[in-house]
Amino acid sequence: MRLDRNQAEALLSRIQGLKVAVLGDLMLDEYLFGEVNRISPEAPVPIVRVVREQSVLGGAANVAANLKAIGAEPSLVGVMQNDAAGIRLTDLLVRWKIDPRGAIVDGQRPTIIKTRVIGQQQQMLRIDREERGELGDASVDALRSKLETALKGAGALIISDYAKGVVCSAVMEAVQSLCRAEGIPWIVDPRPNHRALYRGATLMTPNTKELSELTGFDTRSDAEVTRAGKHLVEDLGLAGLLVTRSEKGMALFAPDSGHRDPWLIPTEAREVFDVSGAGDTVIAVFSAAIAAGGDWQAAAMLSNAAAGVVVGKVGTATASPGEILAHYQEQEAI
Repeated sequence: MRLDRNQAEALLSRIQGLKVAVLGDLMLDEYLFGEVNRISPEAPVPIVRVVREQSVLGGAANVAANLKAIGAEPSLVGVMQNDAAGIRLTDLLVRWKIDPRGAIVDGQRPTIIKTRVIGQQQQMLRIDREERGELGDASVDALRSKLETALKGAGALIISDYAKGVVCSAVMEAVQSLCRAEGIPWIVDPRPNHRALYRGATLMTPNTKELSELTGFDTRSDAEVTRAGKHLVEDLGLAGLLVTRSEKGMALFAPDSGHRDPWLIPTEAREVFDVSGAGDTVIAVFSAAIAAGGDWQAAAMLSNAAAGVVVGKVGTATASPGEILAHYQEQEAI
């Protein structure tokens, strides 16, 4: 089964203007693009002559950008500092027309920066500037308050967990009680060390490596992914599971299948330049499609197509409705 262009267009049209809340770790992604022509005489490493720099939204902020790119209205909740990186991050949110007021300011935690060095269209190095650890009580209380506001009128909540401090037991207790009270699905991009925090989630979107770490099972073959996925769904009481499998596409454990066997969805990517942020695209598009009333299979196939667009770009990127529909047109022409 495959979503055709008309079905994709209809689902994308229903997404327009829908509110989707996003809770998670906010980051600034920096890119240094350069040329590599020689090896350093000081050490056996390439010299990159930087010719262009770019800053983009990262982490949960990139999920919000992906929602905005397809026409949804993200309501973003996270933590930053009023430092140089935080100011740049706020400017980028404003440029995307994403309300930055859901981000609380914590003076004890510098804004997270990930700097990637790209030479000849290949990532050569990543530099992370961050301080992990538990948030203070005041920040946790502020997050819970911001979350309650963000969920009003939302069709879904995305948890974008990079294990930097925002997703913690106190905040997740608020997620569960608020979403239960409002009947809002909550969908998690997980980190294995936070496994216990996701109990009762509507859906999770791990890749195969994360699925293996979450379950302790191998996840190389279709049969192994099926076994691990069924175990995780049952163990954490999930409604379903969407496993991203790189060049093998996706495996969807949906409620209507009884979680016996997953729907195996082949990849839509034709050329892969950079997988940075592809998981953000998947969870954003899937969640928006669910909020728009799409069935789980259609939502998974639409997110698969969007990811196929994004991995064909260099750097953290997004996919617009026009690009997704053009991708369908290209695939149908093959």
